[in-house]
Amino acid sequence: MSDVIPYTHWAYFPDEASARGCAEELADYVTRVRKAAEGSEWLLLAGRDVAIDDLVERHGEVEAIVTRHGGHYDGGEATYLDGEPVVDPMLTGEWPAS
Repeated sequence: MSDVIPYTHWAYFPDEASARGCAEELADYVTRVRKAAEGSEWLLLAGRDVAIDDLVERHGEVEAIVTRHGGHYDGGEATYLDGEPVVDPMLTGEWPAS
């Protein structure tokens, strides 16, 4: 079995309703929807623990859901602190959106 890490997916939508509809479909993720820092788009952050061996499969699944809701999938990332994976501070609200 592979290691499990907290992982956050990023997606942009043309409007809040599309972003929130996508978040509802990602019910097994912790999600946050907010106005994007620039432009008129809305940002959806969707995070959960994932096995490292399953990252490629998770990307494909999330990208398909985002696309179905009219969004642009912008990939994902694991955040590290002192060499250890931690929950993305943008997802938990520890870093304010700029």
